[in-house]
Amino acid sequence: VGLALSGVLGPAVAQETRTTLTWSHPQEPPNWNYWATGASALTVPTFHNILEPLVEKLGDGSIAPLLAESWEISSDGLTYTFRLREAKFHDGSDFDAGDVVYSLLKNKESPQATLRTPLATVTAVEAVDARTVRLTLSQPSQRLLPNLGLMAGIIVPEGAHETLDLASQMIGTGPYTFGEYRPDVHLKLVRFEDYWGEKPFFTEVTHRFIPDETAAINALLAGEIDMIASVFGEGLDRIGTVAQDPKFNVIIPAPFETNYMILSTRAEPLRDIRVRQAIAHAIFRDDYLEAAQAGYGKTTCQWVVPFSEPWNNDYCPYPFDQERSRALLREAGYPDLTLDFPFVNVAEHPTIKDIVVAQLAEVGITLNVRTLDLATWLKQVNTDGDYQFTNITSNVTIDTFVCGGGRQPLGRPDTVECLPEFDELVKTSDAIIDRDEYIAAMAKMAAVFADSAWIIPIHAKSTPTLTRSDLVGHKSYRFRVEMDLRPLRWAD
Repeated sequence: VGLALSGVLGPAVAQETRTTLTWSHPQEPPNWNYWATGASALTVPTFHNILEPLVEKLGDGSIAPLLAESWEISSDGLTYTFRLREAKFHDGSDFDAGDVVYSLLKNKESPQATLRTPLATVTAVEAVDARTVRLTLSQPSQRLLPNLGLMAGIIVPEGAHETLDLASQMIGTGPYTFGEYRPDVHLKLVRFEDYWGEKPFFTEVTHRFIPDETAAINALLAGEIDMIASVFGEGLDRIGTVAQDPKFNVIIPAPFETNYMILSTRAEPLRDIRVRQAIAHAIFRDDYLEAAQAGYGKTTCQWVVPFSEPWNNDYCPYPFDQERSRALLREAGYPDLTLDFPFVNVAEHPTIKDIVVAQLAEVGITLNVRTLDLATWLKQVNTDGDYQFTNITSNVTIDTFVCGGGRQPLGRPDTVECLPEFDELVKTSDAIIDRDEYIAAMAKMAAVFADSAWIIPIHAKSTPTLTRSDLVGHKSYRFRVEMDLRPLRWAD
């Protein structure tokens, strides 16, 4: 459950009459191509505001209508029929079944696992008529419908990938249009007056890029901005102080991202599971949560996204144990090991870098640090696999790590290792119709994945939002670090 913290109530803030909003975010995506770019900074201003998925996933895991007004699932789970609402795209064209067919088939081809993998069981997408779309599956899928409410369900106009420069253009059906973009400065969002749903309160929103969180908090306190959408790094230490001021609120959503260490399958020493186990045993997770996240979140040894899934539990195969770590390294023949460690120099990652370098040094592992900006990290590390050890934060689901699924270290084309038992569980669990049986299979899958230690989860993080106290309507949950503008307004 998300939390809202604020100071003791003071004199009421004067009612705000303007219908504009300015917020900041510490990161800027390398481009705006949602189909090819995995940076969460892309979705903060755009998901649900500009780009809309077919359905909407809610905080309790249920699915609500969005571009699809209703749907039916056949008794065998192999056919999904969606009835579409009437809507318009920002270019003035009408939304219809052809756009859904086009978009879902394109999403199946995306290099991003978050778009492609959930659609793996979909063998056909057909327009029955202008307002009806039918999906045919090769097997039942527990994951399909929820993911059609996330990135895999994003709908764009038919032909958009061929006619638009998606790196700098974005056309959707959402309540806001993609306005002026000034690199390193801001992105403007402008209310779409032909939006199919209830028009949002704000007519224009300015999404500013302020990487220095101290500067962003100072701007908030000075009234230069109305909200900081996400606090990732050094600003976390000031949250308690801001919360004491009645003019501001701190919104803390439920944990929705996981910070984790990644070990490369192409590094020969790491292919020995004893070395991976040694690294996992050398990590004391409490240090990361407190120093890098100011305690906002939960430590974890398993990959469970979202963190609220019913199969989440306390299983931890490699608890902190430095003596065991050193012994495993000696057994494997690597008492003094050196690994290449490119890290991304944004948000919590510099702090995590310092902690992990010190912790692994205590068991005899040296990390050679390379500092990269986010765009370079995404290219060199996530795409090209140029690393041995690295760290990142993400909210992808566990199935994206399946062999060939798209996610480092096991899902990329450069992998030299796969986990057959894990891959089989990903395949078979998705087709399980009985809910209890499905939950048990997912728990087993998460345990098998944790046992392999290719991925070492550290903590599930809650990303606080700092906001003026008279800005109300914040949702208690987030899935893609998105800042959903639809419910936001100035208090009456």
